[in-house]
Amino acid sequence: MTVPPDFLSAVAQLRANWPEAPSPYRLPLTANTFGDAEVAAALEALIRGPMTMGPRVAAFERAFADSHGAVDAVFCNSGSSANLLAMAALSRPQGPDQGPVLNPGDEVIVPAVTWSTTLWPVAQMGAVPVLADVDPATLNVTLESVQRAIGPKTKGVFVAHILGNPAPIREIAELCAQRGLFLAEDVCESLDAATDDGQLCGTFGRFGTYSFYFSHHICTTEGGMVLCQNEDDADRLRIQRAHGWTRNLPPASKARFEQRHPDVDPRFLFVDSGYNLRGTDVQAAIGLVQLDRRLQFLARRREVAALWSAARDRHSDVFVPMRFAKNASHFAFPLVIQPHLAARREDLAKFLEAASVENRPLVAGNLARQPALRHVPHRIAGPLDGANVLHERAMYVGIHPNLAQADIAVLVQAIDQFAEQARKG
Repeated sequence: MTVPPDFLSAVAQLRANWPEAPSPYRLPLTANTFGDAEVAAALEALIRGPMTMGPRVAAFERAFADSHGAVDAVFCNSGSSANLLAMAALSRPQGPDQGPVLNPGDEVIVPAVTWSTTLWPVAQMGAVPVLADVDPATLNVTLESVQRAIGPKTKGVFVAHILGNPAPIREIAELCAQRGLFLAEDVCESLDAATDDGQLCGTFGRFGTYSFYFSHHICTTEGGMVLCQNEDDADRLRIQRAHGWTRNLPPASKARFEQRHPDVDPRFLFVDSGYNLRGTDVQAAIGLVQLDRRLQFLARRREVAALWSAARDRHSDVFVPMRFAKNASHFAFPLVIQPHLAARREDLAKFLEAASVENRPLVAGNLARQPALRHVPHRIAGPLDGANVLHERAMYVGIHPNLAQADIAVLVQAIDQFAEQARKG
């Protein structure tokens, strides 16, 4: 929907009168990328309506699917919910005469290093997550670690592309096809990352999931998306996204369900179990503006990553040289201390804090070492040596498109100074 010019002028005046409070960090983890257009689009949705699951959501879904060459995309309230919907869709009957793809007790291979909500939805379906090791230089699972994790109960692989770096997804997709396994991709940290031949992450598997949280490549405040390769999956996701009812299905799909159940009022027709994971038109209005700006954001992320990588890589005796693909989308910038050094992750964190550089551990670290895993049935596929290196020796610093050259220099200086200190022991 078109935002009237007076909305834009009103927002510009408000933002001039009420500037955002500055971060306490010289180099914060992230920054607000909303311009006047995003705020005006949200205001227009709030004032003119509808508030939820309206035309802006439909437009955002269509634009996102088209940008990935996919059949459809389904918007929801977070990237974690996108993961939940993808696993839930696999756990439901696939047709009138077809059972689920994923059943309780089945195993799904996941990275040992990823955000927790790559793993939780697998367990929430009654399936068993199998933790595969990662390469500390790429942060991702390898073809070999996935092969090693396959067992007699394996039904699928849920790959996560970490910090914007594509996993070896083409090789894993071929392995899944050979073994008859489903493939899903968690792309929450890697919007617009692509393999060397240019194919976007999220388009190899049956589902690709995305997050639009504040610190991610584009932002809808909170929000997520599931990319689909067929209409039946999109229908299934929309049903489960909203209580198990048919209200938000395309007209033809909606009519088919209504014809099968003429005794139920079509306004409240429930055909499956479900959740309430809906996004809002306010979020989608922001998302449409951000989606148009994403390639501009991506270019700046890549520029900053190149400069910081050059600084890190000249200290290869202190920091593990990273292998990021040429088409990585650089969600954040990793620093991994060499295993032979006395310095550890905690030392790097304290040093960066003292330099006013906000930082975080590398996502959840080795998930096998998180206390929550004691309560979740799971299997560990062999030694997790790479995951342990990242758990003990990895930090990341934020990359965002608002970084100025002076901001970039802050981390360059910090890298040089920490390297000198680490060498001294």
